[in-house]
Amino acid sequence: MRDRDWENLIQRLTSEGILKSPLVIQALRRVPREPFVPENMHSYMGVDSPLPIGYGQTISAPHS
Repeated sequence: MRDRDWENLIQRLTSEGILKSPLVIQALRRVPREPFVPENMHSYMGVDSPLPIGYGQTISAPHS
């Protein structure tokens, strides 16, 4: 399910013209966001928003 959410986000950002570079799109498909956020945030993988990663830090929104 999370993989599908991530792919749906990539497709939406591409269709909206936010993601334009084929190399960036390919990189997003190869490197999921999941390993970089705490487990309790995994259900938010498909959200185009910064996510907390602990110690007051965040991982950037995918559109950034």
